Amino acid sequence: MTRLTAFLRRYPAIWPILGSGVFFVLIGAVTGGLDPAILFTAARLATFSLLLALAQMIVVTSGDGAIDLSQTHILTLCAYASTTLMGVQPVLGLVLAVLIGGVCGLLNGVINIYLKVPAMVTTLAMGYIIFTVVLVGAPHMKVLPHAGFVALVTHNVGPVSAQTLIAAVVATGLAVVLYRTRYGKHLHAVGQAREAAYLAGVPTGRTVIVAFVVGGMLCGFAGVLAAAVMGGAFQDLGLAYFLPSIAATFVGGTLASGGRSSVLGVCFGALMMSLMSSFLNTAESMYQLPSGIKQLVMGGFLVCILLLSVSGAAGNRLRRGAIA
Repeated sequence: MTRLTAFLRRYPAIWPILGSGVFFVLIGAVTGGLDPAILFTAARLATFSLLLALAQMIVVTSGDGAIDLSQTHILTLCAYASTTLMGVQPVLGLVLAVLIGGVCGLLNGVINIYLKVPAMVTTLAMGYIIFTVVLVGAPHMKVLPHAGFVALVTHNVGPVSAQTLIAAVVATGLAVVLYRTRYGKHLHAVGQAREAAYLAGVPTGRTVIVAFVVGGMLCGFAGVLAAAVMGGAFQDLGLAYFLPSIAATFVGGTLASGGRSSVLGVCFGALMMSLMSSFLNTAESMYQLPSGIKQLVMGGFLVCILLLSVSGAAGNRLRRGAIA
């Protein structure tokens, strides 16, 4: 049992991989056949939740209870920015839209570190500010995406959508940063024990701020893609992706207390949540289930995942204390 527990802790992606398989089989049982196209469709639909989940993962990994509640608002703001700026110059507009997300993340990080405001409070307040900016500015901004960019991100390469490939490239790049660079080592060290990392010479404040900046840029990029795929920007564009992205973050193996991440786990976590949503939608229509059952099931699932993550973090602290 000890070896099994150690194995599961080392490879947290096992759970969402198994979960994805289970929901794929359940969809097949409901529809009467296992069609591989279901997986490709689920992967395409999971794109935006995956980018938000990766952004959330890097923030949560920084530790100290950090979480970003402004994500969907950053996504929406950057979606409007992309549809407006790409009409002037496509490449520059894309870059500026992503950078706007980075600036939002920078503000979150600076307030959290230098003003000592908890990340949850900081990002919640920032989210309301960004939403107000969207409400005031939306009537003066373009909402339709650039046609060339839409064609680029919505075509397929064989059975795989371009947006899925783009998300895979982003995830791979983030994995290299987190697991093959000094910054990645610093981030995990800060997440495990912030004060100990500081005493060891790690620039903790800068490390956490960079995590928020990268998270904001990923949210911004998700907004750019969402505006193109969804046919334009609108005020509640990011709302549908928040709950699946949070669930994907933690079911993928990200520890709620920080210090542990799994890019592969989060990728399959997003796929699993997409398959779960497809299964519940199919079951609702075929078996006349009550309206809103999907949100109830997904919300309950997220609560269970958070409880397991928090209890796991508490167990780790107890073991470290016993060893000390």
